[in-house]
Amino acid sequence: MQVYLNGKKMKFIDGGYEYVFMKPYQRYTQEEIPRPGGKLLIQLYDNGVQIRTLKTEKEVSTLINREVAVDEINRKIYILEE
Repeated sequence: MQVYLNGKKMKFIDGGYEYVFMKPYQRYTQEEIPRPGGKLLIQLYDNGVQIRTLKTEKEVSTLINREVAVDEINRKIYILEE
């Protein structure tokens, strides 16, 4: 399985990563859209963060509209502020 975050290849970790927001949010919406060969997950948060993830059989590609810091040891993705 290939994993990409904001265009950079990451190490695959079974069970995935947890998002940690530097600016808390109160509400969010999530929509899952079927795509040929996979699905597109769109998450919109009231703190301005937008996360789009395309999942296929061979690849997971995520785009976050913020800078991120990845902690592979603790399986966390820190979403930083602008």
